[in-house]
Parts: sequence; structure tokens; C-alpha cells
Amino acid sequence: MSDPARQRTIASEIEFAGVGLHSGADCRVRLLPASKGGIVFRGKGGEGSGWTIDADPENVISADHGTSLANDGGARIGTVEHLMAALALSRIDHVVVEVDGPEIPILDGSAAPFVAAIAENGFETLSAYREPVVIDEKTRIGDADRWIEFEPFAGRRLDIEINFSGCFIGRQTLSLDLENPKDLVRLSTARTFVRLEEVEALKNAGLIRGGALENALVVDGDRLLNEDTLRDEAEFALHKALDLIGDLYLVGAPVVGRIKACRPGHDLNTRAAMALAGGVRESAQPISATA
Repeated sequence: MSDPARQRTIASEIEFAGVGLHSGADCRVRLLPASKGGIVFRGKGGEGSGWTIDADPENVISADHGTSLANDGGARIGTVEHLMAALALSRIDHVVVEVDGPEIPILDGSAAPFVAAIAENGFETLSAYREPVVIDEKTRIGDADRWIEFEPFAGRRLDIEINFSGCFIGRQTLSLDLENPKDLVRLSTARTFVRLEEVEALKNAGLIRGGALENALVVDGDRLLNEDTLRDEAEFALHKALDLIGDLYLVGAPVVGRIKACRPGHDLNTRAAMALAGGVRESAQPISATA
């Protein structure tokens, strides 16, 4: 059994392929073991060959229905949040993500395929110890309607609330223990979702061109259009929690403390990650709240 206090990487290469949610393009990803460097995206093939982008909140270039990263040279990779969440849930500290395509493939719309493949592949424990982000002061990012709050807590907990009133989703709240394997499974299997009324506008904006009932839950008023049932009665809130975990893992370390989120989204998530990263870079000084 690996030492949970030590950093780790994957045991060997893992490959994924599928459609990109927003681009509709064929996308391939190869995860490569690394002993240091955190999580690094690396371009493969075509004009983007040779570029690298560190998983870092400072490299977020867009948080519009997904999280996209870019480097100073203009190279870009989109929809990183589900893979980032899978790496967080799988406790992977270092890996090179070699990509061929404009974004990470959406697969089934959850993090489960990534998590399952990583678990089957196995892990390599490294000599260095993990250095979590320890919350030592209550901090809130956001406004009165939407916010993310961090507070000291002897453990790792996430409380979340979403509210899509007037449709099948409704209001959902849940509390998750991020050290409980059962809660981690619930998180990993939760699929992305969209309301049918939003689809045309999103496609006109150049988004969700690869979206389908096979990779997203689609809600039309008070009904679910997918033939299969929900994987969890709180699947919608669970997926928002999954996105939050993936975006926060851009800081490169787990958060020790209680995270509370009210109506989070990628824009708010990545602002919270930036605040966390700022606290880490200031040698663990208290994180300043932003409005």
C-alpha cells in the first residue's frame, strides 16, 4: 500500500480518445509518468507541436462552460476540468498530459473513465511528501448570490448548493467527505448537464458542438431527455462539485479545510483557485477575500 503522505504519479502511459465537447473535434490524450513538475499539458502534432502549459490558475484563459488554459506563446488547451478532477480524486501529483486536439475528450461527460483507467494502470509512489494547501483563515470569494468559502477544518470537506428552479434539476444541496472513497466514487461518476433551452445559444457561440445524449444530461423543463436514469439522485450537484474540485486542483495540491460553495461555476471556481494559489505563493499567508 502506498504512503498517502507521499507524492505519486501513474505507473505507465495511459491513452484516451474521443470527441471534444465544445469543438466537436477528434481528441487524443496520453498521460505520461513524471517524477516532478506537477501537471503539465504538452502539445502533440501539427502547428502546436512542442508547446507546454502548466496546470496553474494563472494560465486560465477562459472559464466559459469549461476551463481552458493557455501559455504566453498562444498555445491553448480546453475543457481540462474533468481530467484535473480525476487526477485530484486519484491523488496524482505529477503527470505529463500529451494532447492531440484542441481540448480534452469529453468521454461520457464525467471523470469516471479517467479515474478507472488510472486505477487499473496503477501508481508509482515518489520520495517527496505532499504539501497540501491548509486553510487557516475563513475566506469568501464571490458575492451575495454566488460564492465559494474556505474555512479551517480538520479534514477535507465540501458542502455545495445549486439552484436551477423551474426545471427538473431544481435546488440540490449535499455535503461530501473528500477522504471517503464512497463520496469520491459519487463525484467521479457525475455527468455534465445542460438545459435544452440553452443549447441553441451555446452552439451559436461556438460551444458544445460535440455534445450528445451519450456525453451529457439534457434537461427539458421538468423532464430528463436521456433514456438512462440518473446515476445518483444528486448527480447535478455532484457534477458541479466535480468541476469545482478539478478547477481548484490547478493549484497543484489538495485543500485541507472545509469548502462551501453556493451556485459555483468555472468562472467562480478559477477565481477561487487563483486566491488559493496566491496564498500559497505568499508563503501560507492568509488568503485575502475578493468580491
